[in-house]
Amino acid sequence: METEAVRRAVIAVVFLAAAAALLAAEKPPAAPTFCVEWVRQSKEGYERLTVFADRMLVWKTSRSGQEEVRRQTLPVNELSFYCAYFARAEFWDLPEDFRSKVSGDWTAHSQVQLVRPDGSRKRVRFDEFSALSHDASQLRSALEGLKSLFTNPIPPASRFAAERLVPGTVLKRFDGAAFRVLGVHAGHAELEGVSEPYRFYMKVEELRFQFSPPE
Repeated sequence: METEAVRRAVIAVVFLAAAAALLAAEKPPAAPTFCVEWVRQSKEGYERLTVFADRMLVWKTSRSGQEEVRRQTLPVNELSFYCAYFARAEFWDLPEDFRSKVSGDWTAHSQVQLVRPDGSRKRVRFDEFSALSHDASQLRSALEGLKSLFTNPIPPASRFAAERLVPGTVLKRFDGAAFRVLGVHAGHAELEGVSEPYRFYMKVEELRFQFSPPE
């Protein structure tokens, strides 16, 4: 009888352990806490810009032992745009390493981590001397736009109305590059780099997230 009781107890323990393991396996993974994080570091210090899933945009800087943290709550539509934008295939298809290998005490090195809703992650690294592709430049410009929110809010869509985007209009991207409007077709602006050797189409409704409004 005692042996039988022990056997039943062992079976019960094994059954409960298996059930617990099954429940743990079926439990969905926790949702990501952020959708993009940009860390820029040099000998002088570092800065970290993060878009959290709770709509909080946080910019932390540390230089010469002095830290500063700035926070801003993003409107729901802006959070939705940025998280969807950084999840696009063209960014996930980028090479992970654009670093120029140029050394120097004050050379700033950047690492960007993108996170999709399913938890998958993508890392991209570059520095101040990197020769970035068009898509990598778009990624950096969007990050610069996020940082600029602490000093200038995103301009309203009306600042980029079609009548303001006449051919020849020059738009300055947040990373400093300038582009000339060639025309607007079916809700897309055709842009050509003033000093960049390419042209591309971009949705008019998305221009305000990467460009300063035309003068």
